[in-house]
Parts: sequence; C-alpha cells; structure tokens
Amino acid sequence: MRSTLMVRMRLDMNAGDLVRVFGPAVLKVESGRVSVLGAELSRDNVFSIGRSRSYVVKSLELSTVDVELSEASRVEVSSPEEEPYDEWVEVADSIISSCYGPCTVMVLGPVDAGKSSFAAILANRSLASGLRPAIIDADVGQADIGPPGFVGLAMPSTWVSWIRELEPLMLKFIGSIEPSPLIGRIIASCVELKSMALKEGADIVIVDTDGWVEGWSALEYKIDLAKALEVDHAVVIGYDDLSNYFSKSFPGSVYSLVRPMVQAVRSPEDRRRLRQDNYRRFIEGDIVEVDLNKVAVQGSCLSGYEAKNLLAHITPELEDARVINVIKYPGGICIYIESDKSLPPQTLKELQKKIGGEVIVVSEESAIGTLAALRDEKDFDCPAVLVGIDLESRKAKFKTKCRGPFKLVSFSRVKLSEDYKELSRGRILL
Repeated sequence: MRSTLMVRMRLDMNAGDLVRVFGPAVLKVESGRVSVLGAELSRDNVFSIGRSRSYVVKSLELSTVDVELSEASRVEVSSPEEEPYDEWVEVADSIISSCYGPCTVMVLGPVDAGKSSFAAILANRSLASGLRPAIIDADVGQADIGPPGFVGLAMPSTWVSWIRELEPLMLKFIGSIEPSPLIGRIIASCVELKSMALKEGADIVIVDTDGWVEGWSALEYKIDLAKALEVDHAVVIGYDDLSNYFSKSFPGSVYSLVRPMVQAVRSPEDRRRLRQDNYRRFIEGDIVEVDLNKVAVQGSCLSGYEAKNLLAHITPELEDARVINVIKYPGGICIYIESDKSLPPQTLKELQKKIGGEVIVVSEESAIGTLAALRDEKDFDCPAVLVGIDLESRKAKFKTKCRGPFKLVSFSRVKLSEDYKELSRGRILL
C-alpha cells in the first residue's frame, strides 16, 4: 500500500487575512480566532476539510493555525475581491435574524456553485445564534447525507465541516439518481422530512438542492418544491438568470450570491468516486433475507400477479430465452427470463401488439446488484443492494447495515457492481 506523504505548515495570520485551503487537510488553531464555514474557532479547535473540497479560512484576530496537508492539498492566499466569504456569512446572518419562529431556506444553483458550503455556513451560524438547524439533502444524484438515490435529513449539534459527515436522522428512498423521472416522490419525501425536523424542534430548515436548474422542467420543479415546503427564503448562488427568475416567481425573499472565483471543482471521475464511496459507506454490511411474500414491494414487477397462462402466447417470440415467470400488472406484463438477454425491438413490438400493452423483459442475472431500500418499523429507508433472489419462492437476499424487521422493500432503476460502481440506470431491473 502506498503511503500518503503528510506535510505540516504554520499560518501566521493578521486580522482580516484570508487563505483558501484545498483538502484533504486538517486545521488546528494554535492561538487567536478564525472563521471557517461560518464556524468561529479558537485555541485547540480542529476543523477537517475533505478531499475535493476547498474552504476559506478568515482570521478574526492575530492568529496562528497549524495545517496538515497531504500530497493533493494546497494553501493559497486569497483576497476579498475573489472570495465572497464575508457576503455569504452576512446573508446567512441576515436570514437567521429575520426568522421569527421556524423558517425554511432553500439553496439553489448550478453544479459546483457552492450550495452545500452555504448550507453548512447557514447551519453553523444558526448554531452560533443558539438555534437548532436541520438540513434536508435533496440532491439525489450527488447525495451527501445518504447514498445516491435517497433524500436525507440531519440535525447537527456541532460545527458542520462537510454535510457528507453528518449522521442521517431519516432517509427516504427515491430510486433514481436523476431528479427528473421522480420529481413528485422527491417533493413528497422532502415535505415529510421537514415535518419530522419541526417535530424534532428545528428552528431553521435548510434545503440543499441539486444542480438541475436549466430548462422549463427544472424551473417548475424548483418552484413546486419551494411551494410544497413553504419556503421563506431562497438563496441562489452563481446564476443571475436563475435569481431573476425566482425573484419574479417566488413570493418569499430571494438572495443572489456570487460564487468564489477560485474553488475546488470536481471532475466527472471525482463525482463517480464520491457516489461509489457513499454507496459503500451506507450499504456495506451483512446479508439479510427478506420474504417478499410478507412485505409490500415497490419499484418491481413483483407487485403484480402471476399470469403463466400467457406463456403460450409469448413463447414463440422468446425462442432461446428460458421463461421463468410472467407477471401481469395494469397495462402490461413483465417476462422473467433466465439469462440477461436483450430482445430485438421488433420482437418487443410484436409482443406488445399481441398482449395489447407494455412488455418489460427482466432476468435474474440483471436483477443482481439492484440498489434498494428496506423500510424498517420507524419508517427509515435502509440502503441496500440485492445480492440474490429466487423468483419462484420470492425470497430475496440483500447486503445492508440494517437488521429489520422490515415492512417495505423498494427497488430502484440503478444497478451496482460488487465494488459499488454504477453499471446501469434508467430501466426496470426486477
């Protein structure tokens, strides 16, 4: 195993000095007082910066900070002209001061605008003001509080250095890592999470959204989400056109923030690695068996009923594929075959015409690796992955950290490899 070279450096900072630290890095205040993500740190306080993240450190007085860096880390001197840090903190404080009773804030902007960083600043400033913040992570594609395909709720009680490091109070399964196919499910889940946050005593609910902000469907989704959550304040980062649109269509307060001129930008490979790491973090565990006859099942043809009487009608079109079962649902059928074999489009059209409805072909082989959720008795959607299934007995095996008992099994349209890489998405897998 290759060792990582760690380097220590000492930052002697005057009041008002700004530096940007690119992670992974660990900061320790030796003397004085500094601000990071809105958290005010003093002697012996420690703050971590994750890989693919970069944060501004502002000295509030004469200070000395010890920084531990790896080979991939660096420190750059910054200036107020390129760092809107003070403006971000001032807007966070302004929002907090205007919250009379529990309020809800939605953070919007394109990919890599700094939405999660501002959500952390708002949470940290709320904690400093004696308020109890709640964060709803509504980004199903690049989820932090849960794995991709889920929306999550966390209620931090100490400084937030990265939303990804928060422990979820509740997870709700969406089943897609793209918001567009399941907008209604995302909105309903976020409303449910907000209700839980308020019951838990949240003073401010912060909704961190995804980077899908262009096109009519995206705009309608964000407006509908704000409406359903009864959002009081919208914060738009790094996109003036979006800010202008919200100012004219959203009845609450809209704040427009510029994005930092210099920041860590995640490549597509970085994003894939972060998703893979989060799948592993929430799923890697033991194997549990679930009898699908005894629980509700969603996102799968198995919710239908057996229709083996249709075998005689469909067998000619499936010459080489051994048919295991046929499941009928309103408006169509699912044909389960032994091996993962794609049928020619013309064959599917002929089958659809013959049965007068949709035809979905799935196999035991293609089902293995399907991202799933096992809902426990507290309505927590436990992340899981399907590792085995007997379609005749309807017994399924899942890898998960949860023990059960479970009352609902939900399947996604995302398939993962054994090491949690995304293999496919967007089609029915089971």
